[in-house]
Amino acid sequence: MLAATGIPVGDALIVLRSNGPKSAVYGIHGATAAVMLAISVLLLVA
Repeated sequence: MLAATGIPVGDALIVLRSNGPKSAVYGIHGATAAVMLAISVLLLVA
């Protein structure tokens, strides 16, 4: 799960480099990466 957190980060970089909307970068991909990171930490602690 922790390794899969890199996927939305990579997607965000692709959208940024193609001059996509910054709201999509931070709102969609950034939020997804943050939630996945939080879930990964909880799974590692459990």
